[in-house]
Amino acid sequence: MTEFSEQNYQESTQQTNSWDNPVKPEKPNNYLALSIVATIVSLISCCGWISCIGVILGIIAIVFSTQVDSKYFAGDYAGAESTAKNAKILSLIALGTVVLSIIWIIISIVMAGGISAIMEQYETIMDAYQ
Repeated sequence: MTEFSEQNYQESTQQTNSWDNPVKPEKPNNYLALSIVATIVSLISCCGWISCIGVILGIIAIVFSTQVDSKYFAGDYAGAESTAKNAKILSLIALGTVVLSIIWIIISIVMAGGISAIMEQYETIMDAYQ
């Protein structure tokens, strides 16, 4: 009878409670590096209002990126996944605004007649003020 009671005791101690050892999903990428790069590139190439929108979106992406880890470790796995997705999307949109800004500059130069035409206009304006 002692063997039976010892066996039950050993089996019950080997069983783990699901609350003590929950299965955590994999931690999502927080895209913090992408958010920082998108913000800095948008800030450097702030040639128009489109790129300035990219700076704002990049800052918001950094905020979302910093929330991913805290939500994950707090147990809000769905919130961490959603926040990581938002950070990625906003970072990519911020980089897209940089591309749009560069395209806008190229189109403006071409429509003005090229670099030589812009330089002639610049020289005319400088001569008028001297």
